Parts: sequence; structure tokens; C-alpha cells
Amino acid sequence: MSTGEIAPSGALGIDIGGHGVKGTRVDRHGVVQSRGRIDVSGVEARDIERIEQAVQRLVDDLDPDGRLPVGVGVPGFHDQTTGLLRQSPNFPGWEDKPVGARLSARLERRVQTENDANCALLGEAWVGAARGLRNVVMLTLGTGVGSGFLVGGTLLTGARGAGAEAGHIRLHRGGRACGCGRRGCLEQYVSGPGFVTTALEEFGEGAGAPARPEDIFDAAKAGADWAMAAIERFCVDLADGLTPLVHVFSPASIVLGGGVANAFPSFAPRVEELLGERAIPACLEGALPLRQAGLGGDAGAVGAARLVLTGAKHGQH
Repeated sequence: MSTGEIAPSGALGIDIGGHGVKGTRVDRHGVVQSRGRIDVSGVEARDIERIEQAVQRLVDDLDPDGRLPVGVGVPGFHDQTTGLLRQSPNFPGWEDKPVGARLSARLERRVQTENDANCALLGEAWVGAARGLRNVVMLTLGTGVGSGFLVGGTLLTGARGAGAEAGHIRLHRGGRACGCGRRGCLEQYVSGPGFVTTALEEFGEGAGAPARPEDIFDAAKAGADWAMAAIERFCVDLADGLTPLVHVFSPASIVLGGGVANAFPSFAPRVEELLGERAIPACLEGALPLRQAGLGGDAGAVGAARLVLTGAKHGQH
């Protein structure tokens, strides 16, 4: 779909993630007018009925008059020829679900769905860190690794809408098992849980083991060797995953979002250094440094609103 002109009205954007549902109400300029969040954890976070209920609560709170269209970002592989969410590696049981049609019927209003990382990129390209750029790669380093690609100002989705999944590039042959059914995917090393697994391998056994990415960065600042080794492995893995993307797309910028990117200053300079060593110079020529996503936790929801404001047919119900 194109990121061209938008309709003269506001919209709601919903971002479904591994720890709950976030929503924003934005005007036609991308200004957030209100926002909400419903935390859903454990088994309930994977239950589609429970998530649909949370979406309905947010939509009712953000637009009680029921007038605005709704864009929804959902993690996983979307087949836009059938309207089905074919698979969502971090949401087992969501295979072949018509999520958009279900939500449209439940909310009784127009709903458009898209991969959550694609929505985050749309938000960043609209009013965030990638504003004004037409060739951008974005990775969201969160519960999993989502990715989005803007090529000539157009969102790259593939023939059926399920493309642009850089998180499932095989990084390590015979590596860690991934929710997609394969092994060694990039997601298993540079997502939040993947990074923690790497840190636990470096930490070994004993009290005080890291449970979150923040724990690793804090330990590194305190001089812990295991944490510095884990961060170096993370940087190498991320650079190795980004290098083929640079070779294929030669983007003007690479934007990193998601929870792990909150520590952007602690790892980005090293990743840039490694990219300089690994990538063909011509593919990097004129490229801007890595950028941290500018919209924070709003990116996916703002981008989902942007999706529906364009009035595109992509994923519409």
C-alpha cells in the first residue's frame, strides 16, 4: 500500500502485542489525542477471544460515539488475499484466523489489519524517526522481532501480504528453536527473550541471573564481564542479521524499535561499527546511521491508524 494522501478525519489505531493491547486516537496529522492500554499476561495473552474483548474495551473507551475507523496491528503472517492471519509464531493457536473480519463484526465498524511491525514502520515514516524518508528498514526488538520495509515510499508486503519477515532469517544453522517451526532465526537472538537467553548462557549459574534486557545493560554499566560479553554477542548477531538487509535494500536508514531499543545508546554504536566491517561499502554509501524509533510505545498504534486513514484496500474488512 502507498503512504500517500490521507482522508480528512481521525482514526483509532490498535497494537496487539505479547503483553497486551495498546490503542491511540489520532487526528489526520498524526497527533495523538488520547491513548489507552490493557495489560494481558500469561495464557490469556494468547487467547484470541480475550484479546478481542480487550480491543473492544479500548475502542469503546477511545471512541464512545462509534464513528471512527479502526486500524489494527497484529503480529504474524497475514495473507491479504484471503484475509487470514496464517500464523503468528508468538501467538500459538492463531493459525488461519480471520482476525480482521472477526473484529469488524464485533466492533460494527470498518477495520483494517496489518502486521504489527509494518504498522510501526508506517507510524515512524509518518510522524516519527523515518519521517521524510522513502527507503527504510525497521526492526522491532520486542517479544519477537518484527520487520518492515519501505521501498520508494511503499510498504513492502509480498505477493500475498505475508512477506518482509526478517525476524525469521536463519542466523545460526541448527540454532535455537523458533515459534515459526524452524531453528536459528534472528528472532531467537535479538528479541528481548532471545537476548536474555544469550545473557543466561554467559552468566552461568547462581543468584542474580538476568530476567530482562534492562538487567543486562545495568550489569554491564556496573562492569559485569558476563553482561558485556552478552551485549557483544547481541551486537554481532544484530549486525549479521542487518547486513543482508543492507545488501538487498541499501536503505537510507535503519530504524530500531521495541523494548530492547530503549537501550539504543548502549549498543547502536557497536552495531554500526560492525555493519561498517560487514556490509559492502557501496550499499552503505549515503546511508544514515541507525535511528532509534521516535514514537516509543505508540509507533504500532499510530501506524495502524495511518493504515486506515489512507483508505487503502489492503487488509480491509
